[in-house]
Amino acid sequence: MSPAPSTETLRELVLLASRAPSAHNTQPWSPRLVRGAVEVSVIPSRTLPAGDPTFRDLVLSLGAWVESFAIGAAALGRRVVVEPLPALEHLDELPVTGPADPAAPVLRITAPSASTRAKPYATPFTPDDVRRRRVHRGRLRGRPGAFDDLSTLALPRWLSLRRLDDRAMGQLSRLGIAFTASRRTVADELLHWLRLSPAHPQYHRDGMTDAMLAMPAALARLSAPATRRAALRDPIVAVAGVIGRTAESLGRDAPLPPYARSLAASPPDAPEHLVLVADTRAAGVDETISLTEAMDSRIGLPERNVLEAGRVLQRLWLHARVQGMAVSPHSELIDSPAAHGILRRRLSLGRADIALSVFSTGEPVGPVARSPRLTDVTG
Repeated sequence: MSPAPSTETLRELVLLASRAPSAHNTQPWSPRLVRGAVEVSVIPSRTLPAGDPTFRDLVLSLGAWVESFAIGAAALGRRVVVEPLPALEHLDELPVTGPADPAAPVLRITAPSASTRAKPYATPFTPDDVRRRRVHRGRLRGRPGAFDDLSTLALPRWLSLRRLDDRAMGQLSRLGIAFTASRRTVADELLHWLRLSPAHPQYHRDGMTDAMLAMPAALARLSAPATRRAALRDPIVAVAGVIGRTAESLGRDAPLPPYARSLAASPPDAPEHLVLVADTRAAGVDETISLTEAMDSRIGLPERNVLEAGRVLQRLWLHARVQGMAVSPHSELIDSPAAHGILRRRLSLGRADIALSVFSTGEPVGPVARSPRLTDVTG
């Protein structure tokens, strides 16, 4: 039997986990070493009260953090034990801003001493895969069949991956963007996390940079002042709101060809569009949970299940990385009621089904920028 992991080992695992994805690259986790374990709290000021009111993206990102930690532990021949704590089920009690509360962690993670009876976490991925995972919001070139075999990813039976046709993806993406533009609080929140110039004080720490967004240099220079000056931002957001509401009104009723025919007719080089769907009945959730509840102020699935889904989502994105591909997340499709409704109908989702994540994947055309991390600066 080997000894328990050292403080330095746990710190290295925490550093690896910091490469996990999060909405707007907010990095909402605050890990702390406590008696040979790692306790993770949530930083209120790094949540998205407007864009993620159900905390779906927050809990998914915590799951991705845990998966990254577990992959690092596996490379050391260790398994991890993940204990969701009561605070995970009371995220709605978080303040809107402020630092993490170390007295209210949402997770506790331990890496027990290795033994013949405690096999290390079985994963096809390595710490290097975690570090080299790529998100690309520029053009992606599809690779048909890349997600046909997911047998090594250990998807639980209540999670499935559905394909979305390219034609519908285009319409839903436009509706999602229109939704973001037309809701002032959501648009303001997005602008708060944009870093469109290296002069931004947080450019090398967090948020979404111009390079990450694959923005043309001229557009980034023109837009950068609006992310930091209210006098410029407010009129832009007001005009964007009018345009967004008009686009929503016109786009929600646009006809689409039949799903099967459209899926078959997708261009061969189009990226693959995938939706991670949870079946609440298969997950053992009370069947009285309704679609209205799922789309209202809660996720519609217990947080422990969403945490597991976040781990699966990280595995899916690492699967893409191993094959030389990148992903482009589309949370706005689920956030927009109009886009979400069309998505559900397009995939024939039942009342028990909850769409947790939408993303595109393919080979990136052009360079892929590395997203900044707080740990890149603070160590």
